[in-house]
Amino acid sequence: MERISKAFCRRKVIDATTIHRTELLRCLTKLDLTTLGVASTLGVGVYILTGTLARNIAGPGIVLSFLVAASASLLAGLCYAEFAARVPRVGSAYTFSYVTIGELCAFMIGWNLILEYVIAASSVARAWSSYLDSALLNDVIRNFTMSSIGRLGAAGAIANYPDFLASFAVLVITITLCFGVKITSKTNNVITAINLLVLMFIIIAGSSFAQSKNWTDDFLPYGFSGVMSASASAFYAFVGFDIIAASVEESNNPSKDVPVATILTIGVCFLAYFGVSAVLTLMLPYDQLAERSALPEAFAIRGAPWAKYIITVGALCGLSASLIGGLFPLPRMLYAMASDGLIFKFLAKVHPKTEIPVIATVLSGVLAAFLALIFDLAALVEMMSIGTLLAYTIVALCVLLLRYQPGTVGIVKGEEDIFSTIEDNSVQGEYEKEDTRLMNETNGPTLETAGRAALGIYCSLAVFFFTSIFVIWGGEALLKAQSWAILLAVVLSVLLIASIVLLVRQPQNKTPLPFQVPCVPAIPLLSIFINVFLILKLSYLTWIRFAVWMTIGLSIYIFYGLRHSVEGKRQSEQEGYVPLQQMDSKKNDQGE
Repeated sequence: MERISKAFCRRKVIDATTIHRTELLRCLTKLDLTTLGVASTLGVGVYILTGTLARNIAGPGIVLSFLVAASASLLAGLCYAEFAARVPRVGSAYTFSYVTIGELCAFMIGWNLILEYVIAASSVARAWSSYLDSALLNDVIRNFTMSSIGRLGAAGAIANYPDFLASFAVLVITITLCFGVKITSKTNNVITAINLLVLMFIIIAGSSFAQSKNWTDDFLPYGFSGVMSASASAFYAFVGFDIIAASVEESNNPSKDVPVATILTIGVCFLAYFGVSAVLTLMLPYDQLAERSALPEAFAIRGAPWAKYIITVGALCGLSASLIGGLFPLPRMLYAMASDGLIFKFLAKVHPKTEIPVIATVLSGVLAAFLALIFDLAALVEMMSIGTLLAYTIVALCVLLLRYQPGTVGIVKGEEDIFSTIEDNSVQGEYEKEDTRLMNETNGPTLETAGRAALGIYCSLAVFFFTSIFVIWGGEALLKAQSWAILLAVVLSVLLIASIVLLVRQPQNKTPLPFQVPCVPAIPLLSIFINVFLILKLSYLTWIRFAVWMTIGLSIYIFYGLRHSVEGKRQSEQEGYVPLQQMDSKKNDQGE
């Protein structure tokens, strides 16, 4: 039990002098990373979610909701950017938590991100199929399938009818991914460019139909609470920029390009969401917006029904790009976990010509196509939120922990050019930079101060958890000035202040990094609070499904990952005892 508990906490060791070596093809530029991020983020939300939120929740104040959501996403994005710049290894939040917290936490994050990516791809495929069928074909495919096959006759998460078009779309994108990252990137760049051109058309053309009275008469019909409620939904519209961190090992110069691409992605998506929502609510009064297809309906009412076809092209391109964004990181997550031995190792096989994890790519596509075929993903989509928010929380937590620990993990400032040098000629330069690294680490935190900082961080996390519970279920009592609510608010405030004071009094690691989150610890702590609050807002059914998925994952980890962990084998060899799987084989040889 002692060895197992130690295995749960073992951390992945990163060698900064070999961190640039990879089996994958490094070919993605800053533009490629940005378009991947935009493609993954700017799809369903801008064409479908905007009208619904404006009509039912926020009114014209939806523009403020997107501002709040973009700001919250930027907090998480900055944390991702710092970690991806210093540890540019495939796996995104999985790798970050493996390096900082431990193997069990890393597996849980990676396992949940697998679920997030596969549901994202499948749900976008069904949205793509539904949009194409309803907008251009008047539901011909749906009606034909229903009449020929009939209803599946199942309740719950099973769809009313099998969506062959959605499944076919997933398989087509999977075949494209199998040709390699270069072809995938070029295809994505073209589709995303068309999507952005259509959005520019919507904003420019829609501005000519704008009427200021639609804002001045009643800008906040649902009050500021409506704006904040809509911002929670709008936050999920920005989910997807983590694909940039997932693609870090295929970037030409991740330490420089990933932070820029992350910030550009959030900025471009915010401008698109803000512009479209502003134009839409200026074209028509918010209560006259259509429940579905709000954009084409608004143009039709204002005398431009022909715009429907342009908007449909943009929507299909946006959804196609989002489908690529959902499928692209999934095999890379499987590859990262399989390379570390935590899941089945055959998933780490890389094709020698295309330099992609081919088995993981095909398996990902088949699984997503199956889900898109028979499942009504509306009941499962909320599960995406748990994986995403947990990942955001863990990444911010990792940034905080490393800032207060001695030593340096990954790349420091001045080593970024390791990716652009020829390996044979860069060895001496690496050793010279290592001397600089050691000099940078002489002044800073100690193990004792790091322990106190960790105590302050984890106490702050606990206070955020209980504060979120209090705000969600006891906020009304506080507004009514009930004594117990006031007392609890005071206690939580004192605990939070004490935890933060303890944290800020500890010295930070001053080693210069390629990219650093500003205002530490404020920004990571604020990001953690927002994520924890949103996690606790999820429904209980989501938590039940989450528990089932985690039970499956932990069974794989306990019965396979613990025995085949590459990091476990390395540490076992260093410490001089026999790994678990070797011990079992010796017992079998001896007849025990």
